[in-house]
Amino acid sequence: MFVADNRVASAKHYFFDQLAELFSNSECKSMWTNVLTTYFGWTPSDILLKGNERFSESDLLRIRSVVKRLQANEPFQYIIGETEFAGLLLKTDHRALIPRPETEELVALVANLGLAFEAVLDLCTGSGCIALALQMKFPNAKVRGLDLSADAIALAKENAQLNNLDLAFEVADVLHWNPDQTFDLIVSNPPYIPFEEQGQMQANVLDFEPHMALFVPDNDPLLFYSRIIEIAQKSLNQEAYLALEIHEKFARETQALFAGLGFKNVTIHTDLQGKERMILAQKA
Repeated sequence: MFVADNRVASAKHYFFDQLAELFSNSECKSMWTNVLTTYFGWTPSDILLKGNERFSESDLLRIRSVVKRLQANEPFQYIIGETEFAGLLLKTDHRALIPRPETEELVALVANLGLAFEAVLDLCTGSGCIALALQMKFPNAKVRGLDLSADAIALAKENAQLNNLDLAFEVADVLHWNPDQTFDLIVSNPPYIPFEEQGQMQANVLDFEPHMALFVPDNDPLLFYSRIIEIAQKSLNQEAYLALEIHEKFARETQALFAGLGFKNVTIHTDLQGKERMILAQKA
């Protein structure tokens, strides 16, 4: 067997040793804890006290499978099948992008406005993470999430059911969708990475996450933002808000686009890493 004995401590040593070149010690610790709690149902106390207990052969093979998949650059969130986001537990798989911490910051930016929203539109909703988090924070709001991918919408609906949240998810092509109601908040984390930047991306993103949710043409990097403006001009109430995740490289360009087309208080916001990753704007 790949582990000298079946003890938990030996399996942990194997896990850390095999992944040491790819991940920091703290990342390995976090993933190891997640494997034990998710796959085996262990509590924090179990993790502290069961170091000398023994895994079954099938348990060890399951751990080795996680290691091999990580070594092949598969994202841990896809392997484990779930992730936490803004107080929610969400299913994660290849059908949609993995919800990221900077997107949680977009949700927090909206929540910190201190307003009560009644009608919210989430464009390019993916796993539904933004829409679901806003539905939880604004329980009286009617939230809709749109995405071109039927697979992503199916995942978003599963996440809504998992978290006992009632909102509408629909398959729609944002680039051609015409709004049929008004909203007092539009949010989006649309595709914004030019294809030419693929060579700069990590394999765990490029090889596993859906490209349709990532990339835009090199000659039109603001494609989705231009379309979001058109949708907002038709359906966003006066003085209502837009909150969008953006490419830091095009932050000023995106700001100028909104400021020049009927929006006011167009402000760029940085994430916890100091990168210009969000824009907030009001319809004038």
